[in-house]
Amino acid sequence: MLVIDKYAYSNRIVKWSPKLKGLLWLLGIVLAFQPIIPIKLVLIVVVVWHTLYATKMSGRVYLHWFYAILPFLLLSIIGIVFTMAPKASQIYYPIHMFGNYFGVSKVMLPKGLRLGVQVSTAVVCTYWFALTTPFQQIILTLKAIHMPSLMIEEVMLMYRFIFIFIEACEQIYRAQKLRLGYRTFRLSMHSVGVLVKMLFEQVMIDYQQMVYALDAKLYDGEFKVGEDD
Repeated sequence: MLVIDKYAYSNRIVKWSPKLKGLLWLLGIVLAFQPIIPIKLVLIVVVVWHTLYATKMSGRVYLHWFYAILPFLLLSIIGIVFTMAPKASQIYYPIHMFGNYFGVSKVMLPKGLRLGVQVSTAVVCTYWFALTTPFQQIILTLKAIHMPSLMIEEVMLMYRFIFIFIEACEQIYRAQKLRLGYRTFRLSMHSVGVLVKMLFEQVMIDYQQMVYALDAKLYDGEFKVGEDD
């Protein structure tokens, strides 16, 4: 069983209607994309608190769930806020390069920070939904709103592989850290390279194992999802 499934099946609100939780998640996503920043910040605090309360998870463990997402978020923000400009007045801490100035754009910095808050809000809402709702209930909810079978199957596969990927990442990182693989900057860069390589290999191994499992169960091209009792 994946770690996320352990929380999903044993949390304090597991008996809530999955449709209600789905509506609350959708409301959170809508609020994440509205323009008022204070509402997003309040939502983050409330949702994180309720997630920790419902799942009985420690704050340290909760933060671990962001390790796989944080690098992509930071790279996205860096790509937005750092730029080249012809005038130094358009840049914070300008560095003269190739006849232009490189640094943090005064125009794009607020947009980058707003993107960071927006993504963080959407992520904590999604984690709340995923950590408090058993996956079978999620699939049954998607069937209840008549989502096409192909899209439901895609959701099932993506769900499994995303969290298998996160779990494998945590295990490899923990093993490297125990072996002092992040003691220096040079070692850290080498360890990250090894981590990426091993993750790719692990994903391919997990995919092959899934294919073998489906063949053993006489998979005919359609995933069977039973009705909730």
